[in-house]
Amino acid sequence: MGNIGSFFPSSSSYPLRVCGMSPVIAFLLFTTLSLAMASPASAQTRYSCRDEQGAVYTLARPCPKGMVTTAVSAGPVEPRVEPRSYAPTPSRRSSAMREVPEYESYMSGRCRTLQNSIRGASANGSSYDVIAGMQREYRRDCSDEESDAASRYYRERREARSQRRTEREREEQAQLAQEEQESRKALQCAESKRILAAKRARTDLTPGERNDLRRFETNVITRCGDF
Repeated sequence: MGNIGSFFPSSSSYPLRVCGMSPVIAFLLFTTLSLAMASPASAQTRYSCRDEQGAVYTLARPCPKGMVTTAVSAGPVEPRVEPRSYAPTPSRRSSAMREVPEYESYMSGRCRTLQNSIRGASANGSSYDVIAGMQREYRRDCSDEESDAASRYYRERREARSQRRTEREREEQAQLAQEEQESRKALQCAESKRILAAKRARTDLTPGERNDLRRFETNVITRCGDF
């Protein structure tokens, strides 16, 4: 077996030698520290949080105020690039607090609850990770449902507008027909009254013509009113 010193650097390259450590012990200690510093943590704590509506979220940080912690577990670290710093600006928080969409009533209770939780977390100043986690869950589970709800809502709005337009046109046509009928009636009554006035002015009517005149007068009064 060769000299063990040939496998390790000389003692002059190890500052630990001055502390009285042998080259073997110094090398083992140095290797252990290097591995410990180079290897990342193998697990990360995850928190299961439930909000007031019963929706459950999995977060990498403790549950925010207003949520109940239902479970805490450790899992493998997901490699990611940590930002240097992040401080949500008022404009980004205000953009997260979207107004309630008009088609929300067409969505399921779970997705409506998740939307309300996102808006509430933004208003309460919850951390970015909490809000981002809920937004990821919403995109994963509710984005298709939101698209379908919006399509249904706007389709029904178009159909309602079309129906109102059709009803308005029907009412306008009915009004025009009534005005036309009243106009014809006014012309007919005017002509009947002219004829009646002319017959009344005659003095040479026979008894039969006078009977016809009385019947005609009764019809005119019934249809057009007295005059």
